[in-house]
Amino acid sequence: MSMCFTLRYMKIKPGAIFFFFITICISGWSQSTLHGKIFDRGYDRVVIAATVKNVNNNAISISDMGGNYKIPALLGDRIIFSSVGYISDTIIVKQSLLTDGLDIYLFQNIIQLEDVDVGGLSKYQVDSINRAEEFADVLGTSKSKLVGGKGNTPTDGVGVTFSPITRFSKKEKEQRRFKKTFNQQEQEYYIDSKFPYQYISQITGLKGDSLQTFMLNYRPSYKFCRANDKSAMLVYINDKYREFTNKTAAPQDKNAKRSRKRD
Repeated sequence: MSMCFTLRYMKIKPGAIFFFFITICISGWSQSTLHGKIFDRGYDRVVIAATVKNVNNNAISISDMGGNYKIPALLGDRIIFSSVGYISDTIIVKQSLLTDGLDIYLFQNIIQLEDVDVGGLSKYQVDSINRAEEFADVLGTSKSKLVGGKGNTPTDGVGVTFSPITRFSKKEKEQRRFKKTFNQQEQEYYIDSKFPYQYISQITGLKGDSLQTFMLNYRPSYKFCRANDKSAMLVYINDKYREFTNKTAAPQDKNAKRSRKRD
């Protein structure tokens, strides 16, 4: 009887294996994922806690502290990438994207020139409140506060309450790391509000690569921005612009002198 059972088992085993193999393949195909990183187009940094949504299956993912994301997706699915303070981007999934991955570069929702208030918190305040509310569950906050809201210290930011019992759990550690990165990025957003592209371009007349170089080389610190008002920021921009033009003019003068000597 046992021999009969063995023979029967041996007869159906190849079919079972084939069926199992097909099941695994189908399972693998149905669980394909889109992955990559989300970057800020204007600055050399990643965008944390950006929302990634698959419209077709309603799956939602959040980019981690390294800007990485991963979401279930199939060919033809529509994926929306969004984050407070940025213009949303939408893509249609192709096979090459599932194979190689996709990095996304989001453009900041830049303030129009007539709305810029370098010394104020108008747009930054609204965006900061929205960000704090959007990620309240992750941050463990019940009320929204601005980074440096009413005070002038970097520690005056979004508060997170942790339980002493679970303080060293994996979830709590991840929350603490997220809070630290979140507050650091909030400070970067605050600098953006005091040192915006369009305003700098209007004041200096710089555009394109020259503007990009100036913005990166002379980007002020968060502490400096908190300590200075609109007038002081204008003086800072003008001083740094003169320094920038002197540095860029110096190599041209040297080349001109060399040319005259050769002549």
